[in-house]
Amino acid sequence: MQYRESDRKREHPARCRALTGAMVLITVFMLAFSCGKVNNSGSSGKPLFTLMPESVTNAGFVNHLDYDIQLRSNFNIYTYRNFYNGGGVALGDVNNDGLIDVFMCSNMSSNVLYLNRGGFRFDDISGSAGIEGKGRWSTGVSMADVNGDGLLDIYICNSGNIEGDDRRNELYINNGDMTFTERAGDYGLDDGGYSTHAVFFDYDRDGDLDMYLLNNSSRAIGSFNHKENLRHTRDSIGGDKLFRNDDGRFRDYSIEAGIMGSVIGFGLGVTVGDIDQDGWMDIYVSNDFFERDYIYLNNQNGTFRETLTDMMPSISAASMGADMADINNDHYPEIFATDMVPEHNERVKTKTTFDSWDSYLSGVRNGYYHQFTRNMLQLNNGDGTFSEIGRLAGVNATDWSWGALIMDLNNDGLKDIFVANGIYKDLTDQDYLRYFSNRDMIMSIVSGNNVDYKTLIDAIPSVKIPSYAFRNLGDYRFENATGSWGFDEPSFSNGSAYGDLDNDGDLDLVINNVNMPMFIYRNETDKLLPDNHYLKVILTGEKGNTSAIGAKVTVRDKGKTIYLEQMPMRGYLSTSDPRPNLGLGPLTRVDSLIIEWPDGRATVMTNVEADQIISLSQKDAPLAEFSASGSLSFVQNFFMELPGEKILDFTHRESDFNDFERDKLLYHMISTEGPGMCKGDINGDGLDDVYICGAKGQPGSLFVQNSAGTFTSTNLKLLEADMLSEDVDCEMFDADGDGDIDLYVASGGNEFPESSTALIDRLYFNDGLGNLTRSTQVLPAGMYESTSCVRAEDFDNDGAMELFAGLRLEPFYYGVPVNGYLLDNVGKGSFSNISSVAAPQLGSIGMIRDMEWFDADGDGDKDMIIAGDWMPLKIFINNNGVFTEMDDPFSGLLTEGWWNCIETCDFDSDGDIDFVAGNHGLNSRFRASPEKPVTMYVNDFDLNGTAEQIICVYDGDVSYPLALKHDLTSQIPGLEFKYPEYELYKDQTAADIFTPEQLAKSIRLDAFMMETSLFLNDGTGHFVHGKLPPEIQFSPVYAIEAGDFNGDGHADLLMGGNLHNAKPETGRYDASYGSFLRGDGTGSFTNVPARESGFRLTGEIRDIMEISVASRRLILVARNNAPVQVFSLVRP
Repeated sequence: MQYRESDRKREHPARCRALTGAMVLITVFMLAFSCGKVNNSGSSGKPLFTLMPESVTNAGFVNHLDYDIQLRSNFNIYTYRNFYNGGGVALGDVNNDGLIDVFMCSNMSSNVLYLNRGGFRFDDISGSAGIEGKGRWSTGVSMADVNGDGLLDIYICNSGNIEGDDRRNELYINNGDMTFTERAGDYGLDDGGYSTHAVFFDYDRDGDLDMYLLNNSSRAIGSFNHKENLRHTRDSIGGDKLFRNDDGRFRDYSIEAGIMGSVIGFGLGVTVGDIDQDGWMDIYVSNDFFERDYIYLNNQNGTFRETLTDMMPSISAASMGADMADINNDHYPEIFATDMVPEHNERVKTKTTFDSWDSYLSGVRNGYYHQFTRNMLQLNNGDGTFSEIGRLAGVNATDWSWGALIMDLNNDGLKDIFVANGIYKDLTDQDYLRYFSNRDMIMSIVSGNNVDYKTLIDAIPSVKIPSYAFRNLGDYRFENATGSWGFDEPSFSNGSAYGDLDNDGDLDLVINNVNMPMFIYRNETDKLLPDNHYLKVILTGEKGNTSAIGAKVTVRDKGKTIYLEQMPMRGYLSTSDPRPNLGLGPLTRVDSLIIEWPDGRATVMTNVEADQIISLSQKDAPLAEFSASGSLSFVQNFFMELPGEKILDFTHRESDFNDFERDKLLYHMISTEGPGMCKGDINGDGLDDVYICGAKGQPGSLFVQNSAGTFTSTNLKLLEADMLSEDVDCEMFDADGDGDIDLYVASGGNEFPESSTALIDRLYFNDGLGNLTRSTQVLPAGMYESTSCVRAEDFDNDGAMELFAGLRLEPFYYGVPVNGYLLDNVGKGSFSNISSVAAPQLGSIGMIRDMEWFDADGDGDKDMIIAGDWMPLKIFINNNGVFTEMDDPFSGLLTEGWWNCIETCDFDSDGDIDFVAGNHGLNSRFRASPEKPVTMYVNDFDLNGTAEQIICVYDGDVSYPLALKHDLTSQIPGLEFKYPEYELYKDQTAADIFTPEQLAKSIRLDAFMMETSLFLNDGTGHFVHGKLPPEIQFSPVYAIEAGDFNGDGHADLLMGGNLHNAKPETGRYDASYGSFLRGDGTGSFTNVPARESGFRLTGEIRDIMEISVASRRLILVARNNAPVQVFSLVRP
């Protein structure tokens, strides 16, 4: 996270948590202290989980952070940044009696091992077992059979900068008699870094367990110059390490294996699984603060390659716990990483701030990548890419989050998500930071080399919050089941683990809390949801890997798949039950159960009864290798990408204009909405030629097709003369009636004032040979206006082509409704604005983004459909050249949205024209419905001559401004007197902030619908809202092309979008890789993944157009600030 107080004090961006901001308050003055909807429960309505009392469990462990020791030893949050990060949980059967035992890590006290006696009763055997620990600050815990004797051993990570403690990690070898012997040094695992967690797994498939050790940097956050990226500088004290097991002795093999032990690695989570499904285990590392996360893909030769930036377009900023599992049952594991953004308005307004735009860009330039403060759910696309869908899934905001676990909590066959969260002392409190950033206050608590830590610590707010549980609903959507499942007890939770503590076939939960008793939750699925079934598998591996860590467990039944990986060490600091538990939903029997063992062999069982525990051994598996899935695949079944630079060599180069410098309360840049494209035969040779719009400062390009199927750029000097303009759209048509194709280019964007001639649309006349000259007419309507789209049509059937031109916005006054124009062709390429007569309702219609001519009512003439920003979809019926807006074309449906584009076609084969409209999508902080719209008020609230846009979103039943206090008061300084504290601002609505008179004089715009949508024509010009696949909602859609792309005679759809230039508090919209939707001729569509279709787009897509080239059908894809992508159809 970024904190404004500290942001002013350093040149580099610091994507840190509030701890950094709090520490800076002291370090500025004293460097000595800088170191360091089915019923979610059951038919009875009872909660799915029961919090078991200590009176039953006999387990009352408390991770107690002693207050007096903090003050006496000067060991506290100000001298050790991870002081409140908590401790881990480990679940495993340490005595092989068939019951899962529990280990709890303590930061300042002794660790505890509870022996499971059955019936949810536990005995503390820590003292007699000898596992209480020698370290002064324990963090993560791993249970694994390290020495291969069939008994679970315990590895404890130690950290902290306590005087006299060498932080050596501890390995407790199980003696088989309920005692343990510490032997980390003998095994080479007594690392002395700031260790967080360890994962034991066989990365080289040599049959024994190796280990990845996650360490946290030894250096203070404030000691880094972020412009000097130290990712490849190893931490001399710690740094992440990969230990290879060489005959029972572990050797640091990090450098040889390609593992970075970076001094800027602030590791809080390490997750291991087969990301690419090649049979070899890969690694995901979650890094806190400013360093990005890592993905290490296994090269299958003892080394790894780090590939995150090739696979994930954006990641969490302060990544904490993470987990990896398959949420959509496609056999590819997703990755879920937690961060710190709260869910609700009150805590967002008082606990949160975000990077500024400049700070974010600086981080990107310095190699820290695209990081944003929120949880991220990375959907594995199976082709080497991920789509971040946490906002669509509804799992993006869970407050100060630590443990992340993905598992099937209700045995319905879909994996759910649990997040343990909370911070004992909430250093993100903005009023706390503001108060203690005051110079006088700092001087009052700093005296020489002494700091009054008691005053500092006592003032930090301490608020318990409940952990989160999310029920998987399918189709990438989750439902917050925290309350209905019984997890609503407020706490300060950190490490967490799941396991079947009573062997009843469902997963219970154990949670480690700071300064309060541990939680043991009993899962009641077996009683409350008896129709949900399960299979539990006990895997016995070979001697070096007796738990078969790295094995894959797959259930298949009638084309459906449920998939788990055997990796107990997961989540945050913790280890879960090593017995894979597969929820089956209603299945009482499955077609097959497949175990893929770590060495590649497989066990296949068929016709398997549900509700049983099955024990399987690797030694019984046949020798032949088997794979229930494939590795990452990319098959070009329908489209083949061609080298675009060899066909049509054009790269759009966006200007560096920063919309946010002027429009400080907007969240999305408007200046990056180009380029558009158009086609036509410009030189009369019968071939498709192409114009591609340029950015501000870049000329557009007119490409003439050659007989060989390549393109040559023409009219260079003419177009360079107009390079100042921002081209956003274009149209080729015969403007002057001379029989050849002319070119109209729409000039728009958000960069220019209304006095700028760069806003004039340009009409270029063709001499018949492809040579152009520019018209002198000021288009579209004799004024300098920002145009968004232009469409030609002879709508009055007079033989001449008329134009519709739509305006995007009023320069410098975003939100003010602007005009659409009908331009009559009066001859020789001259156009007259006839809107007041032919379509008076186009005046101040809104902020237009797109328009299409189509016959809506089936009467044989062309009607109009218009889409725009903060606009309803509008249909205008043509009555002999006069257009009237239809009153209710959508039967009461409120269609106000953030529409970007339209495509018309007969999608249901009934003879009338339907349409698809590209909208903002559902993977966003901006969520709207008819009952709870997103609202924007536009006014010059402070009467300084500039407009402010106050955007409001609902939290619960109340709509609040999205702007944080410091952002709003910096734009409207007078409000600082009304809201000197964040606490005063947190629950303020627009009506509280502004007077009734101010709001009455404001323009109010509402958006009720955000999803990209299909509308089917009933034959009368009225439309029914159809359904599109959920993948279309991953990102804003800016481009749509309809056609039969697979040769089955039905209309299909190609779609693209994304928006990268969005403020960090909303984050980039980058989850789309384009979409091929296969139509069935009835108005239904199926998403064909890129790994199967070959249609994979990257970047910000702005237009998609089919052209004919040398007897081939090609698809051109125009991208903002990137080259054109070109595809050919495999089945033309």
